[in-house]
Amino acid sequence: MKKYFCLLFFICCFSQIIFAQDYMLTFEVKTSSTSNKFPSLVSNKKWDGAPEVDLISTSNMGLTLESGSKSGWTVFLQPSGAWGWNIGDGKNRLDYLPSAIQNINDGKWHQIAISFYLAKETAWLYFDGRHVAIYSLSELDVDKILITENISFTESNNIKIKKKAQGNYKQTPKITDDNWKQIDGKRSIHYLQNKPDKLTVMSWNIWHGARHNGVEKGIEQSINAIRTSGADLVCMQETYGSGPKISDDLGMLFYYRSSNLSIHSKYPIVDTYNLYQPFRFGGIRVQMGTQLLDIFSLWIHYLPSISKLYPVETVEKILSEENKTRGKEIKEILQSLNQAPILADNIPLIIGGDFNSPSHLDWGEDMKLFHHNYSIEWPVSRSMIDSGFKDSFREMAPVPKFSRGNTWSPRFHESMQQRIDYLYYKGSLNCVNSYVKGYTDSEWPSDHAAIVAEYRFK
Repeated sequence: MKKYFCLLFFICCFSQIIFAQDYMLTFEVKTSSTSNKFPSLVSNKKWDGAPEVDLISTSNMGLTLESGSKSGWTVFLQPSGAWGWNIGDGKNRLDYLPSAIQNINDGKWHQIAISFYLAKETAWLYFDGRHVAIYSLSELDVDKILITENISFTESNNIKIKKKAQGNYKQTPKITDDNWKQIDGKRSIHYLQNKPDKLTVMSWNIWHGARHNGVEKGIEQSINAIRTSGADLVCMQETYGSGPKISDDLGMLFYYRSSNLSIHSKYPIVDTYNLYQPFRFGGIRVQMGTQLLDIFSLWIHYLPSISKLYPVETVEKILSEENKTRGKEIKEILQSLNQAPILADNIPLIIGGDFNSPSHLDWGEDMKLFHHNYSIEWPVSRSMIDSGFKDSFREMAPVPKFSRGNTWSPRFHESMQQRIDYLYYKGSLNCVNSYVKGYTDSEWPSDHAAIVAEYRFK
């Protein structure tokens, strides 16, 4: 028995040693192959030959192989000609399925690089010298994923691979770009580098991946909505598999926090924050020249529903129910934020999200006419204001009866129309404009309108 426990202890320690180290991989691939079998290029698990699955659902989308849930990771060729990446823990999976913009089957050499940062539980993905995505691994049990073992490269008559550098070296965006310049003779397409005169931020719940108007149509409509807003940063909720396509088309860097939450950035991302629960909160640090900015995407509980709030409950009852879910969650989120060593006077902070709750700033005595004769001090917005955040939209439109700012719902007019999506900020920023986009658009692809705000650095 003693020997058994010693052996078990050794196995556990060895497992932790495997996962405690970072791991980086860079390789070049050249192919003109077209295949609907998703052939692996590099893998450390059994991937090839598994049945094809369609991940499309309310929480994911895209064609891939059933073996994606197995423990380990794989880089593969999609039928579209683009590359793809998968990682699984034996039960759950993450899939990065970029569009044909990241095509590799044109007979030219392409560079793919992946950096696993285990302390941050993230994977940083690069294509042709360009930093294309960061995936939080918080939805997986990372202790069950073999990162560094049994890695094999797959070559054939039509798939060539070279410069297979791997190990625990530092793979930064600059190093990747420098390596690509040696291959291609020029640097990759860069993200914006300089501190902007005006920063435009959008927060938007795109509703089940923006696919309710049709998979292709809805996603294209969402891309167009973001493009016409001029947003430099997008806090997205209900991303559900549509994120890589959206970021690719907009030339933005994609941050995956969870199937629900993502952030899209025109600026380099230099750090990530896995605070609170991945489905409800997460953020990044972006760099704009010498200026840093922290930005978070948020989604909190949709219950209790206030879409059909009739005057049959007391305010005390309403607040009691509210505090069981959203009121409790926002306090926990703010506590996690305050405990993280990220707040600084010279680094502004923005939180954009679907808060699923009205604002006390909209429900004063002067607004009873619009709210079934209720005046309610909603706890979520109260907590945000008490924590030093400013409500961007209401700061620009301080009189609610003249500017309602409703974001719920462009699609469900029978529901009580509300403002439940927000961009809150604090620190060395000034909000100079804020508006709602999509609320009156009959072709809008989501059940939420988007909130857009423009800021200038102090």
